[in-house]
Amino acid sequence: MDNSTKKLVALSFDDGPDSVLTAKVLDKLEKYGVTASFFLIGHLITDETKPILDRMAKLGVEFNNHAWAWDSLDKKTPQEIKKSVADTSKAIQKYTGKAPSFFRAPNLDVSETLYKSVDLPFICGVVAYDWEACKTNAEQRAKNVLDGVKDGAIVLLHDVQPEPHPTPEALDTIIPELLKQNYEFVTVGELFRRKGVTPKLHECKMWTYV
Repeated sequence: MDNSTKKLVALSFDDGPDSVLTAKVLDKLEKYGVTASFFLIGHLITDETKPILDRMAKLGVEFNNHAWAWDSLDKKTPQEIKKSVADTSKAIQKYTGKAPSFFRAPNLDVSETLYKSVDLPFICGVVAYDWEACKTNAEQRAKNVLDGVKDGAIVLLHDVQPEPHPTPEALDTIIPELLKQNYEFVTVGELFRRKGVTPKLHECKMWTYV
């Protein structure tokens, strides 16, 4: 099967980095030999988390922007939005040597002001509802993802959430099942490239499928 006809899927993870929790996700990526994209929280990118960022870089993951903190930006001023995103991009560049190419809005809360203020394409994804720590187990999280995946899908998961957080366990179902269905795992950036799609800046759109 040539690359133009393969089914593609991009795993993505929010709210890290965290030295312990992110490592559990990386263990699964290593186990199955697949890649992913991570949407990072700016204030967590520090000397303390540099070792986990180095491990992520060695695995070839993609680093993207999830704003400086977890609070929603949709009602913030343009100046506040720009600072949050710019400070996060600077931290990513400083600690990984890579500039982010995509943005995911905290809590998926968006507004026209937010779209106009961020100079990166907005990414959503097929959600596992894995932020509902007490309501979704690993099996339910995997089912939520697998029910929504099709060729060109971006999957939205979290490497960091309060314990118990069985998303790494869910990956033991998600990844083998999609491999069995002949999916190739790519980063978000590679997904757009392979699909021949160039997202427009300041477009009022969050991408789930490419």
